[in-house]
Amino acid sequence: MWAISIAGESPPHVLTGRIVAEIPHSAVLLEEPNGRQHQLATTKITSRTELSQRFVLFTPEELAADLLQQVPAGFEIAETDHYVLCSNSSSEYVDFCGRLLESVFSQYFRFMSELRISVQQPAQKLPVVIFASAAEFQTFALQQHPEISFADTPGYFSVSDNQTLLLDLTGDRSIRSRANIRRVLAGKPLQVATVVHEAVHQLSFNTGLQVRMADNPLWISEGLAMYFETPSVRSTWLWSRPGLVNPRHQPAFVKLSKGHQVSGGITSIIASDAAFLNASDMAAAYAKAWGLTHYLVRENKTGMQAYFQRIAQRRPMVGLTAEERIQEFQDAFGKSPDEMEEELVSYIRRQRVSR
Repeated sequence: MWAISIAGESPPHVLTGRIVAEIPHSAVLLEEPNGRQHQLATTKITSRTELSQRFVLFTPEELAADLLQQVPAGFEIAETDHYVLCSNSSSEYVDFCGRLLESVFSQYFRFMSELRISVQQPAQKLPVVIFASAAEFQTFALQQHPEISFADTPGYFSVSDNQTLLLDLTGDRSIRSRANIRRVLAGKPLQVATVVHEAVHQLSFNTGLQVRMADNPLWISEGLAMYFETPSVRSTWLWSRPGLVNPRHQPAFVKLSKGHQVSGGITSIIASDAAFLNASDMAAAYAKAWGLTHYLVRENKTGMQAYFQRIAQRRPMVGLTAEERIQEFQDAFGKSPDEMEEELVSYIRRQRVSR
């Protein structure tokens, strides 16, 4: 356990936690007991002191108290087997979300077991904050990540804070019955998909599949979340299992392939995350990432095992070059992205959107 003083405030701000990683003369990655991680430039550190007490992650009760300190008055805590939920929405809506999250949790571990990919149970219950109104959600998101716009976004996972933030998708705190909540959400499949999508991100970074603050290629991070996200309106919780054909991304991928816009594009999203961060390229990048992930999970399980083993060995705050990313992909899957393009396009064109 360390106490690190940060310059720029009077008195200096002090953070306590464990040092996860350090790059000499550059940066320190500190994790607090609530799971929040801070990447600190060494030039901003005024002092660091090793403490006698052992680092221990918060218990569910401590995590609940910590969450309540971060949100306005009126929020309450609910717990499930694997989550601590902090919300000012109706208890029925929180219960619905909790059950959906637990369903995703169970299916995530089943999926990894079937794929023979090693993952561990999270070290602590996972924190989720649910906001009754869009205004409250946007205010909190702005405070947490002022550099990012979350306009028209019903949820996100914060890697640094280790929290999933969700908006009450019913938009009506007075809706109390599970049947009415389900009816409203059944008409908002993309928003339900967001809940599942962000839950998979949180699981990936808390089960050893991916390393927080490391160079995690967005094509596989987003591709895996999209592989899971497709809703199923006939299911009790409007979602049943991963692997359903995505009604947004499959048609988008097919359109790209017909327009000869896939060629070379797969290599580019593996080599760099730039397309995912550019508004004009983002939709195409997500479609390609979904298609590539779906294809590889179904057609090259051995390669996926090898690739995720490499991803799990990432070091925080250490980047890879474009050449290293491409070589890593080729080592895992036995061929370059260009060499599998014809098979990939043929596979995705054969898929039928799930209903």
